[in-house]
Amino acid sequence: MAIRACCLAVLVAASVAAVGEVERPIDETPLIAADPVLADVNELAVVLATGETPGVEGLIDATKLTAQVRQKLRDTGLTPVEQDSESIPKLLVQIEGTEVPDCDKYVYRVQTALCRLVTVPGQGNRQIQVDVWRVRPVMAVADKARAGETICNAVLVQAEVFAEAQRAARSLPAPKEDVNPPKLTPQTVAAVSGYPFIASKSSGVFHRPDCRWAQNITGDNRLGYKTREEAIQNGKRPCKSCKP
Repeated sequence: MAIRACCLAVLVAASVAAVGEVERPIDETPLIAADPVLADVNELAVVLATGETPGVEGLIDATKLTAQVRQKLRDTGLTPVEQDSESIPKLLVQIEGTEVPDCDKYVYRVQTALCRLVTVPGQGNRQIQVDVWRVRPVMAVADKARAGETICNAVLVQAEVFAEAQRAARSLPAPKEDVNPPKLTPQTVAAVSGYPFIASKSSGVFHRPDCRWAQNITGDNRLGYKTREEAIQNGKRPCKSCKP
């Protein structure tokens, strides 16, 4: 994640130098879809995740921002809960950012996802946490002085996108028969749980398979390790979030 943020900083910095623009989102069109996986969500926790780039925490008031997101959810009939637990769906807001070297600019990435327990097929009642819905990520460059405000605005927009998608999901036709909780395909299960420790080829961090950061690693980019020692010998360090 940290490596991705640094690479993004270099790319966006080059764009800024070329066009002279202060703020230019790479993609500012959010994705809204009436996904049935959202239809039964009534209660959820709000989690701001800045684990891989902790410097972001100094730019935002996490307590205030979380309260604002919760209020937006309440306005659309959802019930945010303050006590987090595995059984409660989570609105997971991943925030990454880094300063652009030798420049007064800051590059950031914001992506909001719904994370919930899903049943692993073929393994009894075993369940793991998986992102079942995501909004399209926002990546942009801003003045350092306005970075915190810009990041907060992006988070609030994505919260509204989720609320609209959930409201649209409620209007979908009722299924003809009972629908079980969303399940992973056998291929996804093999990718997630084939090894006790997971890492990305482009990152220096390794994770537990059920870590929220591990869920973002695609199959082609995924590395697996049988032991912590093997991962460390390969130059990886433990994730600060899941602490493998």
